[in-house]
Amino acid sequence: MKGVFLTRLSIFALTALTLTPFCSAQTKLAGDWQGTFEENGVTFHVVWHVIEGPDGTLTSTIDNVTQSIFGIKAKTTTVKGSDVKIEVDDVISPNGQDLNVKGTFDGTLNKEANEVTGTMTQIAPQQDSIQITFKHDAPQSASSPVAATAAPPAITGDWAGTLMMGPAQLRLRLHITAGNDGSLTSTLDSVDQVVTGIPVDAVTLKDSKLNLTVNSVPGVGAYEGTVNKDASEIDGTWTQGPQAGTLNFTRAQPETAVAAPKPAAPSDIDGTWQGSLETPGGTLRILFKIVNMDTGLTATMQSPDQAPNWMPTTSVARDGSKLTIDMKAFGASFGGQINGAKDTINGSFSQGPGSLPLVLKKN
Repeated sequence: MKGVFLTRLSIFALTALTLTPFCSAQTKLAGDWQGTFEENGVTFHVVWHVIEGPDGTLTSTIDNVTQSIFGIKAKTTTVKGSDVKIEVDDVISPNGQDLNVKGTFDGTLNKEANEVTGTMTQIAPQQDSIQITFKHDAPQSASSPVAATAAPPAITGDWAGTLMMGPAQLRLRLHITAGNDGSLTSTLDSVDQVVTGIPVDAVTLKDSKLNLTVNSVPGVGAYEGTVNKDASEIDGTWTQGPQAGTLNFTRAQPETAVAAPKPAAPSDIDGTWQGSLETPGGTLRILFKIVNMDTGLTATMQSPDQAPNWMPTTSVARDGSKLTIDMKAFGASFGGQINGAKDTINGSFSQGPGSLPLVLKKN
C-alpha cells in the first residue's frame, strides 16, 4: 500500500505557484529567458518564461530553478520601448507555510532583443538588490524568409484534459504558443494541485503527432498525442517513469472569473488532524488541515514522510458526525466518524482497491 501511495503522490509533485498575464503585448519578448545571480557565494539559476497567446496577450512565469520554485506570480508588467518593469506580489507555500514575496524588476531590453538587463529589488522577504541579465536567442528579423512566411500552427491555444493514471484523476490545462519562426513553446497547469506555469522543455508537432517533454516532474514526464483533422481534439498517452495513463485534450473554454472563497466562522473540526497508516513498507504519517470557508469546508493534505508540500483536496463533505475527504489527484479518499469530543476521527484511507485504517487526532 505504501508503494502505491508513494507512486500516486509523486504525480506532478511541485510547489504550487501561479501564472499571471502581462499587461503589454510585446512579441519580441516571447520566449524563454535564462538568467543567473550570485547570493552568499551560491549561483542561482532563474528562468523567465514569456508566452504570447492567440490574441496577442502575453503570460509569464518566473522560476527559481536552483530552489525548485516554479511560476512565481508577476502582479503587473509594463513594457515601454526598451524599458521592462515587473512587479511581484505573491504568496507562495514552499514548505507548507505561506510566504509573501514582494519586489520589482527594472530592466532594459537591448537593441538585438536578446538580453534584458536590470535590477531585482525584493522587499519581502527583504534582501539586497541583485543584478540579473536574462538572455535568449535573438528572434528572426522581419526580413527573414522564415519569419515572413511562417504561420502559427493550428494547434496553438489553450487545451483542457484529465489524466487518468490508475485510480488517480488529474485535471490539466495545456497552453501552446508559436514564435515568429513557427517554433512552439508550452506550459502546463495542474488544476487539482493548484500548480500553474509548469514549463514544457520540448514541444514538437510532426504531421498530426504532438510530443511534449517535461523534465521538472518526478521521473520526467512525456506526452505523445494525435491531433484530429480540425485541431479540436488531441488523444494521447502520458508517461512518467514506469507509469502511463490516458490523457485526451479538447479546446479549453474561456475561464469565468470566480470570487475566491473567504474565511468563515471556524467549525468545530477546524484545525490540523494527524494519523498514521501502518503499511507493509512501514509507518506513513498523514495530516489534514481543515478550514471552514464561506463556500463550506476545505482541506489540504500533507504526507511529511514523502514530501513537505501541503496539497489541496478535491472536496470535503460532512453529514453530522460522518466526514468524507476526496483526493482525486491521488485516486484516494478518507472516510470517518467524528467522536463526541471532536478530537478524534476514526476511519479508513482508501486508494484504488486498497484500504487501511486511519485514526486522526486533532493537534
